[in-house]
Amino acid sequence: MRFLRAILGGFFYLMFGVGGLLFSFVLLFPVPQSTARRMLRRLFRFFVWLGGATGLFRVEVSHEDRRRLAAFSGAVVVSNHQTLIDAVILISLLGDSVCVTKEAVSRNPFMRVVARSILVVNEGPVAVMRQAVRYLSDGVNVLVFPEGTRIPKNAPEHVFRRGAAHIALQSKAPVEPILLECDADVLGKGQPWWDVKDRTVVYKISSKGTVLPSNFPRETVDMGAKQAAAELTAMMHRGIFGS
Repeated sequence: MRFLRAILGGFFYLMFGVGGLLFSFVLLFPVPQSTARRMLRRLFRFFVWLGGATGLFRVEVSHEDRRRLAAFSGAVVVSNHQTLIDAVILISLLGDSVCVTKEAVSRNPFMRVVARSILVVNEGPVAVMRQAVRYLSDGVNVLVFPEGTRIPKNAPEHVFRRGAAHIALQSKAPVEPILLECDADVLGKGQPWWDVKDRTVVYKISSKGTVLPSNFPRETVDMGAKQAAAELTAMMHRGIFGS
């Protein structure tokens, strides 16, 4: 049974690679970025559907949260990060969005053009800030995983970096915390794609409420930018995990 599911997993990731390659080819032509982002969302929705059709995984989200996620506009969307396909799942649910991704993605032959065209590539804090603020001012959501890497759900602690908070403080964009819960240890850091379960893996997505700019920590003489970012980061952590 697990061998069969590993074959299905191989088919899924083969389709993912082929889809990324074909999409990269499309982006070699003069396609507006907004159109490219819309095409990518549809491609990601197809992959989520394919995951369900093959029985590898399914995504559970309430009707109310599905509507909320689709209605986000110009928001800093922050989520915990468990598996390789978290961004695929979340972007498939969001409206017009980009994702902050590590520079290594831009060196992947399947994803290079995609990353350079419609993702915020983490080439350093100044470059990320500039790109993210520009997208947010245009009403595009910016998805950030503050943990910076995949962390198992049962990890003793989930440490958040301050980058998302700095982006929110600089742009004055609302923050939308999302809790992503995967009920199995799959596609984690260093975990091979063929390490599948003998059942359908369930992803549960929950929107945890908006943090408005009016509720952000204020920079004062006593509280500098770093301290304000640290406090907002703590607010994001509480928003996602509740503590």
